[in-house]
Amino acid sequence: MARGIAWLATLGAPLVGALYLLGWAWNVEMLRPGVAGIPMTPVTGIAMIFGGAALGLRLRARPFRHQESTATACALVMVVIGAVSLLRDITGRDVGMEHLMLRLLDGHASVLPRPSPLSTTCMTLLGAALALPERNHSVRLRDTLVVLSLVTSTLGLNGLLMGPLLTVGTLPFLAERSMGLPTALTLMLLAVGTLCAWPGLGVMGRITRDSLGGFLARRLVPVTLLGPSVLGMVLMLLHEVRAINLEAKLPIFATFVSAGGAALVLLSARALDHIEAHRQQATAALEASEARYRGLLETTPAPLLTVDAHGLLRFVNAEAERVFGYPREELLGREVEVLVPEGLFGGRSLDTGLGERAIQGRRKDGSPLSLEVRLSPVSGPEGPSVLAVVRDVSERERYLAKVQRAREEAEMQRSQVQALLDHTPVGIVFAEADGGGLVANPVAEQLLGRPLKGVSLEMTGVNPIVLTADGKPVRREDVPIIRALLTGQLAGPEEFLILHPDGSRLPVLMTAAPVFGPSGKVRGVVSTAQDVTTRHELDRLREEYVSLISHDLRNPLHTISLRVGLLRRALRERNLEREESMTEAIQRSVAWMSTMIEDLLEGSRLESQRETLRREPRDLARFLEEVMERDVAPDVRERFHLEVPGALPPIWMDAARLERVMANLLSNAAKYSPGGQPITVRAQLQPEQVVVSVKDLGPGLNPEDAARVFDKYFRTQKSGASDTKGLGLGLYISRLIIEAHGGRIWVESEPGQGSTFSFSLPVAPPGANPLPPQVPDDQAPAAGDDSAVSA
Repeated sequence: MARGIAWLATLGAPLVGALYLLGWAWNVEMLRPGVAGIPMTPVTGIAMIFGGAALGLRLRARPFRHQESTATACALVMVVIGAVSLLRDITGRDVGMEHLMLRLLDGHASVLPRPSPLSTTCMTLLGAALALPERNHSVRLRDTLVVLSLVTSTLGLNGLLMGPLLTVGTLPFLAERSMGLPTALTLMLLAVGTLCAWPGLGVMGRITRDSLGGFLARRLVPVTLLGPSVLGMVLMLLHEVRAINLEAKLPIFATFVSAGGAALVLLSARALDHIEAHRQQATAALEASEARYRGLLETTPAPLLTVDAHGLLRFVNAEAERVFGYPREELLGREVEVLVPEGLFGGRSLDTGLGERAIQGRRKDGSPLSLEVRLSPVSGPEGPSVLAVVRDVSERERYLAKVQRAREEAEMQRSQVQALLDHTPVGIVFAEADGGGLVANPVAEQLLGRPLKGVSLEMTGVNPIVLTADGKPVRREDVPIIRALLTGQLAGPEEFLILHPDGSRLPVLMTAAPVFGPSGKVRGVVSTAQDVTTRHELDRLREEYVSLISHDLRNPLHTISLRVGLLRRALRERNLEREESMTEAIQRSVAWMSTMIEDLLEGSRLESQRETLRREPRDLARFLEEVMERDVAPDVRERFHLEVPGALPPIWMDAARLERVMANLLSNAAKYSPGGQPITVRAQLQPEQVVVSVKDLGPGLNPEDAARVFDKYFRTQKSGASDTKGLGLGLYISRLIIEAHGGRIWVESEPGQGSTFSFSLPVAPPGANPLPPQVPDDQAPAAGDDSAVSA
């Protein structure tokens, strides 16, 4: 605010002086009005312009060359104008300034009034104040000159306003030599602006100071300086409009001055009361802060010691008592070496320049302490001292020792794991979730036929080195390691072929599992690969063995069956019924063994995919009717019901093998369903597939049996079954036949609610790549199959 007033004076004083110069030059009365007293003369206007320029140069924040000398020159011009005019008033001698101004005005004014002595005195004092250099020792002299100028201009203003309070006519001195109203106000503004140009020094420094004296000065000085003048101006205006008479002016002025002074005192007292209340609040807050600080020192979890310059303990907190085992009364005034034998006050001087460091302490019982201390210098009325913030690190030392032992054990375990990874016969690859480099053991690099160091995991496209088990390209999203990374679930085990740089192919079994971090997010994936070449060779040998054994068994069984048939005919001719029944049992056993051998051969051929299906389009509804006619015994045929809602398209099938599937499902339904209960056979068209289901009302399957019923050699033992013979290959062979057709087989069953065996067949012809069939989530897919189809 002080800088703003100073700039207002800098701009206002030259503006008023310029307006009056124009008024005298062009003889315009509106630009040089004389409300009362002597109007502003051209000489005074020039002085105002130079005074404002000098003040503006003093306020300029960015100094330029010769700024100080220019400001001093402008101030000296103002001093010269005021001093010459004042000398003429005192001595009566004219130095020609009036003739010079008349010549400059070019005859627009015949006679110029002489400036008021009060105006010239103010200009001389203000010019001298602005001419002083900006040094601290000149502040008092500058403030004295400015205050004298302010008092003089106030005298001229009050003489102009309050002369009519005393008599009808003004006093001769005040009437003839008083300033004009614009001159007095402009000089007062320039004086106040000069004081405000240096707000932190001198008189303005006392007024702007953030203290009680400054508080009172900021409120009292403007009122006491301008209050009487404003009141006199109001009374003069009231007298001019005849609102009050002459006799009432002085009593009203005196009354308002007395009342205003009393009000000012009361307002000051009120302000002092507010200050005192704030001081008391600040004192209470300080006392509360000291209490909180002392409470903080007492309750801080770290021991605190205050040591004076002589190495004596002056303060210890409660935590220090607990850690060192001393009561406070025993420690205060004693040497700090009682607690810290060395490292804190060695050489009888406190070293605070080392920062935090480790030292050894000692408890009252003599046991050692591992400590860390940080020293901070503290100044107080008793002289310099040191605040020691001590931390007991004994527990931390023990913890670090445990951490070191744990690190050594972890390093040993890491070495063991590394040795296990390097020498395990399984290839192991780790991939980070952010797609960084792969980490693999030597076996994995050997299986892949290439090093993996520096290789990053690519997430899209076709993997050129991984093929399906039948040699087709694999997209990277279908490789277990990437699928586990994308889904966050276990992937595999699945069999793939690894294409080596030399063109050879290696069959491997891959599995991938995600590795989760503490937050539950996938941090990486661990993938394993196992060479299954040996297993394939064993499967091949097993299949050859089964084929050979089955072939070798069929010939003697055929001979036995033929001989038994001849023997049975001979026994029948001789009417030997008992012996004939025995040969009939032999024939049934031979037939059963032939069936088992045929199942083994069929399963072996389907597993090795050496058998090619002979598929042709058939009417599925007609096919099901024929199968039920041929393969269902006449005595139970009436229990079977065929449902075909809607027309069905021709289905490409191997009729002989599909009849074997249907015969197996129908015989199982008749075998395990209670007598007289209906069995429903249903064929329904679904998107891209036809689903055939056989539903019985038998005892049903528990979830464990339902999950394994299509496994090889798996059999269930149900009470009430009419036949428990067989190898458990019927449903397994059925699954292989359906999968060879491109479909899926599954079962829906609950204990006591019956079972529904269903399989799907694609509508599209072979090689058309139909969409994969879907099975509801609540249905059990065929064992060994991780996809499902919809019933």
